[in-house]
Amino acid sequence: MSLLLVLAVIAVAQVIFVILLTGFVIFRRERVLRRMKRVHAGRARLATPLAHWLVGSGSVHRVADGLRDLPRDAALAFASELHDTRVPRELRADFGDALRGAPWATRAIAGAISWRWWRRLDAARALGIVGTLADGETLRLLLEDDHPAVRLAAMQALSAVDHPDLVRVAVARYPQETLAVRLFISSTLRTVWRLAEAPLCACLLAPDSEPADLAAWLALAESLNLPSLRLPITALALHPDPEVRAAVARALRRYPHADSVEAVRLLLDDRQDFVRAAGAQALGVLRAAEAQGQLEHGLSDSAWWVRFRSALALALLGEAGRASLRRARQSPDRFAREMAQMTSGLSEGAVLEMADA
Repeated sequence: MSLLLVLAVIAVAQVIFVILLTGFVIFRRERVLRRMKRVHAGRARLATPLAHWLVGSGSVHRVADGLRDLPRDAALAFASELHDTRVPRELRADFGDALRGAPWATRAIAGAISWRWWRRLDAARALGIVGTLADGETLRLLLEDDHPAVRLAAMQALSAVDHPDLVRVAVARYPQETLAVRLFISSTLRTVWRLAEAPLCACLLAPDSEPADLAAWLALAESLNLPSLRLPITALALHPDPEVRAAVARALRRYPHADSVEAVRLLLDDRQDFVRAAGAQALGVLRAAEAQGQLEHGLSDSAWWVRFRSALALALLGEAGRASLRRARQSPDRFAREMAQMTSGLSEGAVLEMADA
């Protein structure tokens, strides 16, 4: 075969390839455009039955029928959007019941065991809409998934499934999660707080817990702000790890009680400066007037943050605390004098904003 013939064959092959590629691109584009038109038309048709149902003059089943006309992935996306932004909490159970048997929901939940993480993500999103107690084992798999996005979506489904064992799993895993997932877990557990009380209390009282885990659970207790957790939090005030003691001080800011004040006053004399700073901040938030003398002493602390937090705490104690700051402006101690001068002129709004930051 001559060289010219070889070149001619290559050229013909390239032309055929370009023609096929162009045809594929055009076909793909037309298919995407048709799908977009179908999705937009379907969403538009849903507007009226959705509005009628939300105001009590229509049926949720008409909304469910409209979602069935959408492509499966578009139906899941739109249903999730409606569930999170349009459907009131008191109507979400009816919404989930109506969508439970929809083909797109069934297919999405079946993806919980897929090796593709985005399929498992769709399963978690679907369970957040149509999940029931019967889906407990499926949701457990997703709560323990390797991918953080799947675990985050599964946490949202937890409020729909509302299973005590799953709440226990979520609480136990909390210290191992990333900050973004932790914030979402805290938000979700507020909706199922009755189920979160016992497992979180057990975690705080566990004698063999790692200090880092205890600090994370204390942060969760601070976020949930459940009165029953005050005693186990206070019991950790003398923990040997300073990170735990600082977390105790931060958590007790949300638990106004005489015992909380006493525990935090002990932390104001801690050997670690960041624990003392957390204690001073907590006493200010708790408006602990009985700690005024300790906070005045904190103005002379060797650590800048302790002096700063003590000054802000005094400013939160009202006129008596402001008077302490005015006296400190004449103090022979340079640390106390400079900190009092810096904070005594702050407005009440500025003090409130900085004191709780």
